[in-house]
Amino acid sequence: MSCLGWFKGIALLAVAPLLACGEPGGGAAADPAPPVVRAAPDSGPVLAGRGAQMDAAGYVEREFFLEGTARAYVKQGDWDSDGIWEAEPGETAPYVVRLLARYPGDPLRFNGIVFVEWFNVSGQTEADPNFSMLHAELLRDGYAYVGVGAQAAGVYGAAGLKAINPERYAAVQHPGDSYSYDIFSQAGRAIRTPRDLAPLGELTGAIRYVIADGESQSASRMVTYVNAVHPLARVYDGFYIHSRSGGSAPLAQDADNQPTMPTPSPARIRTDLEVPVFTIEAEGDVPRFMPARQPDTDLITTWELAGTAHADRYLLTGGGIGPLAFTCDDESAPELSVPINDGPMTWPMRAALRHMRRWMAGGPPPPSAQPLAVEGGELRRDPDTGIVVGGVRTPHVDVPVRTLNGVRAPAGGPGFCRLCGRTDEWNGDSDPWDGGPADPSPTPEPVLSELYPTRDAYLEQFDAALEAGISDGFLLEADADAMRAEAAARDWD
Repeated sequence: MSCLGWFKGIALLAVAPLLACGEPGGGAAADPAPPVVRAAPDSGPVLAGRGAQMDAAGYVEREFFLEGTARAYVKQGDWDSDGIWEAEPGETAPYVVRLLARYPGDPLRFNGIVFVEWFNVSGQTEADPNFSMLHAELLRDGYAYVGVGAQAAGVYGAAGLKAINPERYAAVQHPGDSYSYDIFSQAGRAIRTPRDLAPLGELTGAIRYVIADGESQSASRMVTYVNAVHPLARVYDGFYIHSRSGGSAPLAQDADNQPTMPTPSPARIRTDLEVPVFTIEAEGDVPRFMPARQPDTDLITTWELAGTAHADRYLLTGGGIGPLAFTCDDESAPELSVPINDGPMTWPMRAALRHMRRWMAGGPPPPSAQPLAVEGGELRRDPDTGIVVGGVRTPHVDVPVRTLNGVRAPAGGPGFCRLCGRTDEWNGDSDPWDGGPADPSPTPEPVLSELYPTRDAYLEQFDAALEAGISDGFLLEADADAMRAEAAARDWD
């Protein structure tokens, strides 16, 4: 799924201010040679750096280069949509890629879990969207984080390492995305069992679990990694896959002098795994994800989040801490300029990560959630509110004061706005887009004073829905005060 524009916006913001026997991490398939970690040179800005935020949180941010020899993989036998895919190591090539580590400055704060994000390169740069979405939970709960530059576009793209800071990143080289899967495996091993320089320093000996994460474009590669590479590599203890489509990335690409090896579509997660896989889908992702739906198991869980967009306002402000990377306003077409989705995706994503932590340690799987309702191949919506039916619910969609929609068509504004969903305030259909192609509902908007006679009545219902979400396991008590404050701050005049 292409996210060109908005990932560029996030990156520019950052620059500016099965199954073999053995335990995960045992390295059942040996590397051609152990990779070497070395510190990146101190010259110019760190791409996607968050130094000030890390300092304020008591965290350390350090950048490293990972240097080694990676393998491509070769498909074996027939592959089907069940995800039970066999592969074997193929040709090798040298590489030097980037690791960006963030970890508690006080070792006593470290919770023993490393969250490893496959940098997203849709914007021809290395972006960390899931750090943006999850930074509140990661930092308050003592996780270590490592971003991995596994793909070539992050190095050579128009906003990549070489373009942003050619001096600092002069040594970085990438042989092509056919080698990305093994690079990601080697990064995980270098974190757990470093050969010399340790990316997490003195925390290394306290590592208990390592989670692999990918969002959107990176999620498509994560699906291929889980199904074809994890059974050989066995590096990661769990997988957090966010905003995938129904397919997955190729195992190899022609551009790397490897035969193209596409994967089946739809592509489901293989069911013979020994580690948990948690898939999180925004409402806006579900129309393309639907063919890959599969039942939950003891080691596979999927949540579809009602009222959420692939790229929402929280993400586009770097996790609620910076200016909006862009808007979807279109002066030439105000009827298409409905605001970007301001939905609640970060809240259940944090709860999902908390479940993942317990799940990897042998605890129960996360609670199963009903999927979003579908009728005639389309998402089914409440006719009065325009809000989708089913899925993981939050107070934002169960005690609504506006229509939160994860789908945006036609987009309005730049083409990437199609990923941003929409937020339509209930103001008597007085917006230029009300009733137009961007908001075609023939039903008049609800009248807030009829739904909630007083502000206190609204807050009481909001709190009841919040408590239900916490009780059901889809929200965190740790976020309750922030969510209540957000509701209380709403202008009720």
